[in-house]
Amino acid sequence: MKETERRLGFLMESFEDSGVSVATMLADANLNTKKKIQGLEAGVIQSTKETVYERILEYLQVEGYPSELNDDFTESNVNDLVYTVVVPIISAFRQKTHHQLRLKREKQIIGADLKMGGREEFVMVDMVSVDEKKYIFAVEGKKSSLGQAKRQCLLALKDMGEENGGGVVYGFVTSGEYWQMLEDDGGNFSQTDTIRVLFHGMAKERKKWMEEGATIVDCIHTALRCGGFF
Repeated sequence: MKETERRLGFLMESFEDSGVSVATMLADANLNTKKKIQGLEAGVIQSTKETVYERILEYLQVEGYPSELNDDFTESNVNDLVYTVVVPIISAFRQKTHHQLRLKREKQIIGADLKMGGREEFVMVDMVSVDEKKYIFAVEGKKSSLGQAKRQCLLALKDMGEENGGGVVYGFVTSGEYWQMLEDDGGNFSQTDTIRVLFHGMAKERKKWMEEGATIVDCIHTALRCGGFF
């Protein structure tokens, strides 16, 4: 913990005392990022939310609800869910923008201080050209502790921002059921409230999920539009 805090330059306890609403972070991203990709139209975002909802239901049917009450529940189950959620959004975004986005698995990033953090489960990279790439966001899942995932993700954001040479990068941490969005704007870190992406009985509560859980689609879409830019 002390090494993490030293590299980040702040106390994790103090960071946990702060936060913004999801709506505030998304609004600030669109307002403050001078260069950003146009992104998906409202109708496509809505259809993508429908797709993500259906994919999550398929996940639940096959793997069951992500809970430590299940003896077979592991971080692999969380990563399966992350993949289930993010891939439809990335696919729709690629088709619209033609950006060469690549989702890297088990990616290790070397910071400017030449220190290597842990491997991030998922890292989104925009392959700008032969000799240029931009990190956009990272996702770290832990089956029991958002705090543990957060420490690792914050370090990854620091290293990603330095590799980009500046700009904003985003992170997501999840236990499967709950997600949080993180932001690093040149060393200024912030986090949102938790987003409940899964809940019991969601197969019969499509409207509730669209009003609440589908927020994760808006968050990932915003990260794709604004991540990696000044």
